[in-house]
Amino acid sequence: MKKKIFNIAIIAMAALFLFGCGKKDDEKEEAKEAVKFEIKTTGPTIDAIKEKGKIVLGTSADFPPMEWTSFQNGKEEFTGIDLAIAKSIADSLGVELEVKNMAFEGLLASLNAGDVDMVLAGMGADEERKKQVDFSEEYSKGAQVLLVTEENKDKYKTFDDLEGKIIGTQLGSLQQKFATEKFGDKCKGFDLNNVIIEQLKNKSIDAAFLSELPAKQFASITDGLVIIDNLGIPDESGFAVAIKKGNDDLTGAVNEVIKGLKDSGQVDKWFDEYIELSNKEANN
Repeated sequence: MKKKIFNIAIIAMAALFLFGCGKKDDEKEEAKEAVKFEIKTTGPTIDAIKEKGKIVLGTSADFPPMEWTSFQNGKEEFTGIDLAIAKSIADSLGVELEVKNMAFEGLLASLNAGDVDMVLAGMGADEERKKQVDFSEEYSKGAQVLLVTEENKDKYKTFDDLEGKIIGTQLGSLQQKFATEKFGDKCKGFDLNNVIIEQLKNKSIDAAFLSELPAKQFASITDGLVIIDNLGIPDESGFAVAIKKGNDDLTGAVNEVIKGLKDSGQVDKWFDEYIELSNKEANN
């Protein structure tokens, strides 16, 4: 009888242990997903966002690891570093995040039209864009590089070596502006980065001119493509959150979140995680 009671007690303790561990694991997963900060900034834009219960993000989901479209869970969903930052902003404001995916070149027009509340799309905060919208503090900075085919890797050592060649860039990007100013109509713009890569593989263009981070991603998942860096040109402007001019309270709140993410090292962690995830998905 004692042995039977003892066995029952052991089973009960094991069940409690397993239940408790499962609950803790769930809490850890929830904590991992919800990275939020106490926001002290107040104002009319924030009040309006809280009243509607959501903040609307504009992005262009073809820029891994910053943002891309994932089908890993059997449905289409947007993911990436920018999406994680946007979710942290929404969580910190206590509202839901709604995502509107669109062509990169249309993002700022959509922002100024009031269709979205903020833009995160691996967008550099350069002086020309600052005339149109306000930007948060930068959360990432990188170089500008070329992607070329393996057979052409020794042809291009500097940006000047592209004279007379056809260069692919994303429409509305800093790279398009820079290359067009230098090479005129030899710079060809495309809506999607994926299309640029296909054009390069098909030899319809001689080189792709991209931000360093997505270029590394495309090179790692596409056979026969090589990165050319140290081109003798300036680094691109750092990535930041674009916000409609006049919405100073929202800019202040976003800056509080960006500071918290950077100070805690969370942005760096997300870069590591999403680079690994985008590589994994591309190889599946």
